[in-house]
Amino acid sequence: MLDQLENKLIEIEQNHNSRLDRCSEKIKLCQILTIELRGHYLEHKFSSLDDEINFFKKIKPRLFSELYFQLQVFEYYKLRPKGSLKAKKIFLNNCLDKASALISEHCEFRNYHLMNATHLDQHYFIKQEFNPVLHGGLKFPSDPEFSSPADPTLSCLIAAERCVQFIKNELYELKNPNLDPSWEFMKFLDWKGSKTDLVELIYSLHAANMLTSDLKHTFQLAEKAFNIDIGNFYRIYSDIKLKKNPTNLLDSLKTAFLEKMEKEIHEN
Repeated sequence: MLDQLENKLIEIEQNHNSRLDRCSEKIKLCQILTIELRGHYLEHKFSSLDDEINFFKKIKPRLFSELYFQLQVFEYYKLRPKGSLKAKKIFLNNCLDKASALISEHCEFRNYHLMNATHLDQHYFIKQEFNPVLHGGLKFPSDPEFSSPADPTLSCLIAAERCVQFIKNELYELKNPNLDPSWEFMKFLDWKGSKTDLVELIYSLHAANMLTSDLKHTFQLAEKAFNIDIGNFYRIYSDIKLKKNPTNLLDSLKTAFLEKMEKEIHEN
């Protein structure tokens, strides 16, 4: 279903010129897929706890965060002022404050997510009764029959972080009206991995002397190119150094690339 989502999002992006039309079509797509996902969930049982955790930690948030993000972007395009530059800046900064406030409200759980932690997954991503003691810092699920305690909060956080970067891009456009037209398409080039993955990749490229810019500038460019707010990249790098395996992304990239080539060789 996630492959279907990604393919359809690309198709919508290519076939609709109007920003509002694109958002509207993406919202319709996500609504259809969320209904399908809910039906599939209610009709099937997980074969293991790991499968259930993966569903509520990876699969469901990817779909629901896309829906929440597109709803917020649609609302933005409908409400943004057409007046003075000052009015537009005030509106954008208010939008930025709103999205940032949600992220700050759930900063403890956000840190758990950013660290790719797993030690509390059975409390967060297994369907169970919402416990105010264990889950007090999370949003109460609006659909308990189809939720773990934490996946609604995770979906909202992912959407909010994408909104923050989207609004920053809009502010950047406002301050730079003569941008190359290709910038419009870059806004929809999203990084699907974690922030830790991106930090690992950029530091690796720098360690191999494959990039000419300094680290700070590279991360600024990456944030704009991939629509992601990385935050304190040095702190994330410091955390990576403490991991038992600090090259998770590089290992998975090597494996994926070799598997792709082997598959293509056999197909030919």
